[in-house]
Amino acid sequence: MVLASTGRVYRLLSSATILLSWLSFQPNQHLSANAFSTTISVDTSSIVRLRPDGSANDILYNLLQQQEQQQTDNNEEQSSQSPTLVLEGFISKRRAIGKHLIFLDVMPVDKVPTLDISSANSKNNKKKGAATLDGDDSLSEIVPVQAIMRRDFWNGIQNQTTDNNNNNSSTTMSSFDVYHKIIQPGTYCRIQGQVGPSRNQKEAILFCHSITYTLANNNPQHLRNALKFVQDGVLDATEVLNALPILSQVEELTPSLSTNDNQTYGELAMEILDRFPRKFLMNPSQLMGSSDSAKVQLLPPVPVEFRTPPSQIAASGGSSIVDQQQDDDDDDDMITITQALLDRNNEQVTDQKKAITITGWIQNRRRYQDSVSVLEVVDEFSSLASSTSSSDTEESNDDGSGKNELDMRNSKLKDLWKQRIYAVLHPSALGTRSEEELNIYGNILSSGARVTMQGFMMMSSDETSRESNGDDSSAATFWVTKCRLLRSSWRPGDIRQLLDLVHDGKFDVEEAAGALEIPYSQVEDLAEGTTSAAERQWLTAEVTQSLQGENSRVGKISDAMMQSLATFGSARDEYPIQDVTSLERSDDDGSQSTDTASILESNEGNPRRTSLEGSRWQYKKRPQLEFMVDQIAEVLRSHPDYGKRKLNVVDIGGGKGLLSNLLAETFGDDVVVQVIEISRAATVNGMMRAKRRGLENIRFDAMDATKVDVQSNKDVVVALHACGVLSDVALGHAVSQGAGFVICPCCFRSNPHLRVSIPKEDNGNLDVELVTAEEFLDVDPDQYTSLKQLAELQGDIKLASKAMHTVNALRASAVDRLWQSKKGSQERINTSVKTFPIGFSTRNFCLVGKYDVS
Repeated sequence: MVLASTGRVYRLLSSATILLSWLSFQPNQHLSANAFSTTISVDTSSIVRLRPDGSANDILYNLLQQQEQQQTDNNEEQSSQSPTLVLEGFISKRRAIGKHLIFLDVMPVDKVPTLDISSANSKNNKKKGAATLDGDDSLSEIVPVQAIMRRDFWNGIQNQTTDNNNNNSSTTMSSFDVYHKIIQPGTYCRIQGQVGPSRNQKEAILFCHSITYTLANNNPQHLRNALKFVQDGVLDATEVLNALPILSQVEELTPSLSTNDNQTYGELAMEILDRFPRKFLMNPSQLMGSSDSAKVQLLPPVPVEFRTPPSQIAASGGSSIVDQQQDDDDDDDMITITQALLDRNNEQVTDQKKAITITGWIQNRRRYQDSVSVLEVVDEFSSLASSTSSSDTEESNDDGSGKNELDMRNSKLKDLWKQRIYAVLHPSALGTRSEEELNIYGNILSSGARVTMQGFMMMSSDETSRESNGDDSSAATFWVTKCRLLRSSWRPGDIRQLLDLVHDGKFDVEEAAGALEIPYSQVEDLAEGTTSAAERQWLTAEVTQSLQGENSRVGKISDAMMQSLATFGSARDEYPIQDVTSLERSDDDGSQSTDTASILESNEGNPRRTSLEGSRWQYKKRPQLEFMVDQIAEVLRSHPDYGKRKLNVVDIGGGKGLLSNLLAETFGDDVVVQVIEISRAATVNGMMRAKRRGLENIRFDAMDATKVDVQSNKDVVVALHACGVLSDVALGHAVSQGAGFVICPCCFRSNPHLRVSIPKEDNGNLDVELVTAEEFLDVDPDQYTSLKQLAELQGDIKLASKAMHTVNALRASAVDRLWQSKKGSQERINTSVKTFPIGFSTRNFCLVGKYDVS
């Protein structure tokens, strides 16, 4: 992609002259402002390198300091003259928050690996590997640079329109959306951006303006996305071709159409990757860590200020855990973060040998090597504590450029730092605990947890120097000698880890019960070690829901969102939730001869599925399949012709047929199942599965779900986790064909381009017309958009579930309004909104339409 840059350009690349430019700069050694100004005053032809030796983050931080000093000296006249930085390296970690924000860890590397095309295809090369960069060895000691992709800072190409599956509809996709998908761990990228403040003091972060995709990783799904974007015209073909040095022509990026079975983009991606020598392209697990021990090894080194506790802190000789009885007896001695900071600023904590006890919430956490963790502790936690409101952004961007927002962010973060304490968990300060126990607390004391800690408030020499110069922006440092978890973070991974620790006898039962806010007796049962991994996963989801609330929300609630809940409240009243808490099978008429569970476990012929205890199949997919079969069985039995003829079941978006194959086998000669799936590869996979099971009452069709023949006489429409409008499409077919249905929706904002079929009269004949989802539901588009945004809210499942209930109640209302029987007026549909246990999935709503001939 072609990128225009303004201001001075700093290339963070290879250069033998960099050491001279940086005045013999060493890692973890801060430059003075005067020394730094000598470097940044060079012209744009100079090359500045962020070396893979730990110095990169120090350079960025000092650049940020220099900019701040320049703004102060020039009364902020130069705030818009921030230099553009260019960084090249491998993406080692990626964390996406919604569709507008991505955090990246980038490992600076001297140059992109090169491929010897002449020898790349030799068999010997493929066996031994031909990588010019050994990821495990060369990258293990590189300290990553933090970068952030934010939509409002992105200066990529303009929005482009792409066709969707040739269905005469289109969506608009921006450059940000494209790179949001293809920039994944293991890819080598060239990043242009601007330095800005991190949430953590004494750190800087690179705000990305644009990214060039320089070398692909070896994940076929990631490459598939890039190839598809090239075909859609929203990603430069030359850029992708250069990222795949095994190829030489742009035409090789297009699937082959020469065979009877058209090649899919997924198949093409696998074919291309297979041509590379083994280990040449980076495996994401090399940089993310494929095991817990590998992840620990990939942690950054301990910053110099946290490497060694101050000499006046004697290591605790006893337990590193604050005793609960001591907490109860000494509540008066425990102080808040605000009080501790006031005492420090008023110099009341002058005796640095006196231990104090503080209680607060963990706002942020940074883990380092050698079992060291640093916690930012506050009195009031909020997931949005470091964010900037859209109104603030608008006020700060008079020219619409967005350049001033970094200045505002910097000022806001400085104010936040003054309200926080940096709590250091260090083995030498926490006593004689084992490394395993120290790592346990390093893991569970995460953002969103509440903790009480005993330790010492210290003032470093750096802080003393700052205060003598009238600078009070430095955060307080608290060296922890004892700690206790009061309330766990609501995040599922943290809760599951805590439950596993109790199960394995590695965590105190009383402390866990209080932290998880569940009965002591329940945790005692867990500690007996008899629960399965699947049961612990289900409990994880339940506890996650109970611990979430307003302060855990990852996103902002607008007035329009809350108004949408109120506007459509009557739909929730009309269709209340029916909670299915257990999977009790009914067999009232005695006609159901095949047990779903026995089919799932069958080892006759070819087993349906083999998996480890506690696998995703065991705690998610299997119980959802069993729930769906139970609901579908009720709908089938409600059909007037059940047992009289084979009923036609259509599975919309059925993928590789996990549900459909199970239905075909469970109900046998009572049904004929058709799977409608847009992906040909998935339908081929499903047909192979059906063949192995000896199923003859099922067919797979690779086609657009909106084009299902209305005259095909479907009796029951089913869909499991139909994304966005695909759920409405499935309901539309049920409405148009007078069919029963069992629809389990997934996300709510996907597939907006799809159209829904609803019945209409044409000269006395039944026909259909295609309408938007909003027209199908008969709702205001703007209000419905706000409602869907609320349904996608992260971090507050209670509020999000209320919005999900509302969306599905609107769908139920639309079905009852439009459903037309093919049998006559004596037949109608009985629609209900059900939920299954949230432990199976947070998308646990299900719309069920049973026949009612009474």
